[in-house]
Amino acid sequence: MKGIFRNERATEIANGRTPIKFLDNAKLILHLIAGESSTIDKNYNIEIISRNPKFLKPIKYMGMELSHTFDGFLTYTTDLSGVARSYVHLYRKGIIEAVEGSLLKPIASKLEIPSVSFEEEILKALPDYIEVFKRISVNPPFSLYLTLVQVRDYEMKLNKDILGVNPVPIDRDELKFQEIFIEDYSQTENIPLLVQPWFDEIWTACGMFKSFNYDEDGNWGYGLNSDK
Repeated sequence: MKGIFRNERATEIANGRTPIKFLDNAKLILHLIAGESSTIDKNYNIEIISRNPKFLKPIKYMGMELSHTFDGFLTYTTDLSGVARSYVHLYRKGIIEAVEGSLLKPIASKLEIPSVSFEEEILKALPDYIEVFKRISVNPPFSLYLTLVQVRDYEMKLNKDILGVNPVPIDRDELKFQEIFIEDYSQTENIPLLVQPWFDEIWTACGMFKSFNYDEDGNWGYGLNSDK
């Protein structure tokens, strides 16, 4: 059921079915789905989050607006035109859906993934979303999913030249990365290492064999693509 929800929502989001009017370009979609979320009568008490939403900030947070929805509670950030560029939707059923569009917004018609900030923004957001699950008493197991939609022809924009590394365009509209299954909250203590498989897969889709933001010991921010 969890994978089905993720797949259905990826298609709906790509087709513009979002809880608020959203940017019409490539999107990053992050899902956290509780193992009990498919239970028909299971509802989590999300009031504690709606009263104090500091852990439900949109990805690439720069201020946020709030709204209650039929399914739960929404935070979002808009661009200068008033269209949302990032939102987080907390479902009472035990699901967090975070969607971000400005990281992948074309610049001067160039379709590029910003190789450092793309990963960095996910790494900054995930600990807060996991804290939301803790605060609404979601017990493991739960799953993490990352999906990119509308990304055909996007290339990885390297932070610096790396000998022998030549990015190529993504050859499909949608990239669905592997499920990360959480059996205990202790697994989330090292988020960069936990989600490295996602980032390696993204770089693979762009013609390279791994994320060069990691060093050989799995430390994020110390790889060949990093300024550290």
